[in-house]
Amino acid sequence: MKREEDFRSLEGQAAQLFYKAWMMHKHRAHTTSPSAFKESKYFNMFIKFVNFVKQTKLPDTDAYIKLMVQQKIEPNNWTSDIAYGRYLEWVTRVLPTDRLIEITVTSMFDYADESHVNVSDVFTVISPNEIIQMLHQRRISPWILLNSRKFSEFFRNNTTPEERVIMESLINPDYWMSRFKSHTDDLKLAKDCVIALDL
Repeated sequence: MKREEDFRSLEGQAAQLFYKAWMMHKHRAHTTSPSAFKESKYFNMFIKFVNFVKQTKLPDTDAYIKLMVQQKIEPNNWTSDIAYGRYLEWVTRVLPTDRLIEITVTSMFDYADESHVNVSDVFTVISPNEIIQMLHQRRISPWILLNSRKFSEFFRNNTTPEERVIMESLINPDYWMSRFKSHTDDLKLAKDCVIALDL
């Protein structure tokens, strides 16, 4: 009865969607029925994954699940630091630039909506700790931050020396400056987005 109750909850429905995505990426779509999920030995693990997604504010769950399949990491290990670390590294180094920018823009609009400000004013209300958390979660990308005049002003005027050290360690400016020089089309896309958002 407890499993039936969990299955009917919002978390249970989200867990079923993640289970279906996992089966699709494993090319086993024939086992994605509600009853197959409910009877699966992975049921509780997917409920746990739903809470992990909420806690980390995972920006791209399908990409996470696909990477776990590629890396042969089973669902019971998806919430581990090792699995999450591999995902963060993948987001930084492998995810296409337009997807990184899309995740950043979505995150900024979400934050602006929650704060009841225009997206162009995000850096007037956001705190350094929130920036650090979003960087850690890879919800904002250096493609936008390092090309934003308003972020540059925020970084200079609204952070402590300790916060600047943390941000620089999470951003790794030297790596990104080198990447900007070798990916000029992507850099133009990032700069166009910054101009459009008035950042």
